[in-house]
Amino acid sequence: MNRFKLTLVMLFTLVQCPQLFAHPGHGAQETVNPNGILHYLTEPVHVMPFIIIAVIISLLIGGKKFLQRLRDQRQKVVVRVQNRRK
Repeated sequence: MNRFKLTLVMLFTLVQCPQLFAHPGHGAQETVNPNGILHYLTEPVHVMPFIIIAVIISLLIGGKKFLQRLRDQRQKVVVRVQNRRK
């Protein structure tokens, strides 16, 4: 990973982390464990980043496979054309 991308990731992380604690649900006044797993699975503020990351990763993997398949098809066409010329 080059320095520019690494810097962007670090800045994004630093900017986003404090905002996650800015909503109700992280206080000592609650009777249930505010930091429990149920809170993180039911609050949209916590679930949405996981969903967004999952979508981005699946799009990247799908796009990479699509480009590889496209490259393979182009190479097959080039090989067939070269074999016919001989």
